This record gives sequence, C-alpha cells and structure tokens, in this order.
Amino acid sequence: MKKIKVIITQREPLKVIGMLIRTNMQENRIPKLWEEFIGRMEELNEIAVPECTLGICLAVDVDDISDDTDFGYIAGRVVKNNSFIPNGMIYHELLEQEVAVFTHVGSLDNLSDTYNHIYEEWLPESGYELADGDEVEWYDSRFNYDSADSQMDIHIPIKKAEKIKDKLDIFEEMQADIEEEK
Repeated sequence: MKKIKVIITQREPLKVIGMLIRTNMQENRIPKLWEEFIGRMEELNEIAVPECTLGICLAVDVDDISDDTDFGYIAGRVVKNNSFIPNGMIYHELLEQEVAVFTHVGSLDNLSDTYNHIYEEWLPESGYELADGDEVEWYDSRFNYDSADSQMDIHIPIKKAEKIKDKLDIFEEMQADIEEEK
C-alpha cells in the first residue's frame, strides 16, 4: 500500500444534523443509510460547510472491536446554530478534539485498506493512542464515489501514548530488587 500522509490537528467543534443507524461491519447497513440520506439532504438548511457530508462512527466503549461489534453511524452535514432538524433526523455535536487526519485516495472499495493501515501500522508506531471520541469520514468536493482519484479524509481521535516503556523499566527494576533480596 502507498504511504498515507497524516496530519495531527485540533479539530474545531462541529454541529451536525443527519440520520443515525446502529450496525456492524458484518451487517454493514451504511451504504443503504447514505442512499436514504442523500435523497433527503435538501431538507437541511443553514449548511455551514457547503459541498461536504460527514460519516460519523460514534465512539464505542469496547476494547476488542470485531466485525460483529455494533456501533452507531451518522450520515450528516455540518450546520449552523439553530438549524431545523427534519423528522427522522438527529442533531449531534462533534467536540473539539485532537485528531489524526488521513486522506484516503481511491474508490470506497479499498477503504478498508486505509483503515487497516491506520490501526495496524500507523497507530502502533505513532506515539499516539486512541482517545475517546467519534471517528469522522469527511467527504467534500474531492470525493467522487467510484473514481480512482477520489479523496476523502478520515479523522481519528488521538492522544499522546502513555510512556509504557518507562513503566516496564520500573517493573523490571522492581523484579531485579526482589530477586536480589532472595
């Protein structure tokens, strides 16, 4: 896989109105949600970021996520204050948060490759760990569903990793002291 550029930034708080489902990757009802949401987008007013939609994976409080782990997903748009919430839609606030922003290039057919790179390669070697918060897929004017040149951004909530190595060093010193006392 081609090296993916990452930008660490502080994402501003965002107000979003959209449609929510509960799903899992095995069931994957997300494409059907997008189809329904796109058909209703004209119902939204007071759009704050034109030509932009968001896919929001709501935070999951589970350490071991698998293909059958349920999660909430919102297809939505960024709105201004006091925007009307159409029937069947919800309001959601994304909090200000430090995020790692990755740009996925290509069709959505290989989006899982980008996520695998993020979680299996970049994150373990980055000096960061996941923070509580929502993951955001940012679809703007660069996005073209089936195009090989299509681009969209993925915002992963992060925080500086604890210094696990320092803790291991202390633990090894304690074990050495115990062994000496024997």
